[in-house]
Amino acid sequence: MVFEVKVSVKLYGTLRRLSQPSTPGLWIGEVPTGYRICDLLDQLGAGKYEANAASMNGEPCSLEAEISNNAQIILVTPMGGG
Repeated sequence: MVFEVKVSVKLYGTLRRLSQPSTPGLWIGEVPTGYRICDLLDQLGAGKYEANAASMNGEPCSLEAEISNNAQIILVTPMGGG
């Protein structure tokens, strides 16, 4: 049996293009139980290396972390500069 997990994702950098039209920079939805952040990125259509940092519920985490119910996720792209 697959349960749905509610998630809110704040998107930065080039990932903003994946947000919902009515909520720029934000994606809100449900994913199957057991989904990892990297699975969500794949579902949204992000490139494999497009996100390099994530946090869930205010704590830094791996892109391999399993998404908890009602999670608030922040995804950040690599930054350049000099």
